[in-house]
Amino acid sequence: MPTYDYLCQDCGHPFEIRLSMSAYSEGVSPRCPACGAENAVRSFSAVNVLTGSRATAVTTSSRSSSCGPGGFT
Repeated sequence: MPTYDYLCQDCGHPFEIRLSMSAYSEGVSPRCPACGAENAVRSFSAVNVLTGSRATAVTTSSRSSSCGPGGFT
């Protein structure tokens, strides 16, 4: 199961959860483990991309205009 990163909009706590791809596509709303709120948005963190013999960190943000609520568009 994939791991998804979320940020609670009520308390600002970042957390990650494991969801099946079908649960994620159904729009399961995760609860914040810190405050219990169901007001979390998906966030994106840095990933390593291997190109040739060099690894490069690529950072994406859920606040980017090129990213919709379901992921990259």
